[in-house]
Amino acid sequence: FEAEYKKSDDAIIDFEKHEWNTAKAFFTDHDLKIFGEPVMEDWEAPYMKELANIACKNGGVILELGFGMGISADFIQQNAITRHIIIEANHDVAEKARAFGKIAKHTVEVIEGLWEEVIEQIPNGSVDGILFDTYPLSDKELYQNHFFFFPYAYKKLKKGGIFTYYSDEEKIFGKVHLRKLQETGFEKKNIKSRVCSIKPPKDCEYWKANTILSPIIVK
Repeated sequence: FEAEYKKSDDAIIDFEKHEWNTAKAFFTDHDLKIFGEPVMEDWEAPYMKELANIACKNGGVILELGFGMGISADFIQQNAITRHIIIEANHDVAEKARAFGKIAKHTVEVIEGLWEEVIEQIPNGSVDGILFDTYPLSDKELYQNHFFFFPYAYKKLKKGGIFTYYSDEEKIFGKVHLRKLQETGFEKKNIKSRVCSIKPPKDCEYWKANTILSPIIVK
């Protein structure tokens, strides 16, 4: 059973990716919207905390893709890490990330740009944990934008490093999901998960279930 995803089933995404870079980001205390799209909402906090703790289990250098409202970044900083690298495509959100970095407990480096265009700034085998939560910017990324990142996660992680991400699954990995991870190089025995309980509001546009899967993928 495939999950209820970040966008409703009738959604159509047709952004030029570089339009996303310069689009105005609208923040409130409860959400972030870009082009009117719900990029993040504060009900996600329990899930972001779990993903952050998974990514930071080994400490060390943590790579976060997608800053959003900074919820997961806050939780990452509460862990015993040495360095926090943030990749963020939208300029307004990247500015928020830079402001966050100035007051953060641990060293923060912000790399602005589409992850596809800047990921090679991260040396292979150099990070201890990765948290991936970017917004899908095309129909082909809808429900599965994390799939495209799997090969890069494998390359950038140290041996024994941990990869996690917004899974778009309610309770278990779908067959395609598992296959994509294994095709990348992750071994089946190192693909684990746990279920996170959440309480999205009834009017949430992109998630309806009261659970979401937290991936724990070890290289």
